[in-house]
Amino acid sequence: MIKVGMIGMGGMGRHHAGVLKKMPEVQVVQVCDLIQDKAEALGAELGVPWTLDYRDVLAADIDAVWVCTEPFNRRQIVLDAAAAGKHIFTEKPVCLDVEDADEMIAAARAAGVKYMLGYVLRFIEPYRTMAETLHSGELGELISCWTRRFMPCDMSGRWYGNQEQSGGVTLDFGSHDGDWLCWLGGPVHSVYAHVARVRPTIQADEHGHVVLHFANGGMGSLEVSWWGPLSESSLGVVGTRGAMIVGRDGAVRKKLADGEEVIVDGSSALAVDPSGKTGVQDAEGRIQAVTSRRETIQQHFFRCIEADLQPLTDAGTGRQVLAVMAAAQMSVQRQASVALSEIEP
Repeated sequence: MIKVGMIGMGGMGRHHAGVLKKMPEVQVVQVCDLIQDKAEALGAELGVPWTLDYRDVLAADIDAVWVCTEPFNRRQIVLDAAAAGKHIFTEKPVCLDVEDADEMIAAARAAGVKYMLGYVLRFIEPYRTMAETLHSGELGELISCWTRRFMPCDMSGRWYGNQEQSGGVTLDFGSHDGDWLCWLGGPVHSVYAHVARVRPTIQADEHGHVVLHFANGGMGSLEVSWWGPLSESSLGVVGTRGAMIVGRDGAVRKKLADGEEVIVDGSSALAVDPSGKTGVQDAEGRIQAVTSRRETIQQHFFRCIEADLQPLTDAGTGRQVLAVMAAAQMSVQRQASVALSEIEP
């Protein structure tokens, strides 16, 4: 039995709590939030103590801590969790600053604890199958990969709508896509980006387009939006031997250069909303959850603890995504391409 403490009981915290309480090998021991109503309500639902101070959770008899606080309010929690010898799962992005990320990662390594991020696209379809197909060599060498996700959402009055607290749509929302693209393409050589702010009530970028030039010569792009009046979810991979493309209907189409087009998967969890919920997008743009077909991100984290494995989406991976998005933000300011060597120490 793995004992877990939870910190941050917003939308994603409640989502993870709902998953964890159904796992027979996991016991949620205590929950924490700065807002008493949230902490108390979830504590009552799970039948566990609640607190307003995350240090109470770290002092409890737990093996791991689940951190779903905002990225601007995460650094010290991770440092303290590592010092307490607790395995760490946090939501994405790792934080807002590369130097902070390095400090957090170093603390976890020094403590010998697992440190994993919630980059869920690596665990759901069609993202996982498309990456595995490319990595198998069936599609040849990567030429291009892309994602486009328009999830209309008014971030007015929320921390997401504050550029200093969220990093805007490209860092907060788009880091999911950045992680997937880097999984396909490998190290990034340079980045070019452009963003837009539409609503005067939102003080953050709410539409962004980022183009990646991979070190191996392939290219990638992501376009994400909280503004786009029409919702949209699509992605694709083009290689030297074939391609796979997914439209809004979730059907995964594959065609090799010397073959016929086939539908690999007719119903995949293509969409991800601003809160990180994954599933199939209905006609109104709402996300309808689907049953996971393989190991979930939560199951993976606990397996890594029990078998002493490196998590697929470890904090080092998250740090790489953060560096790419930092380069994108610099590109916006300069209106020019930025090499990753300018971000990396």
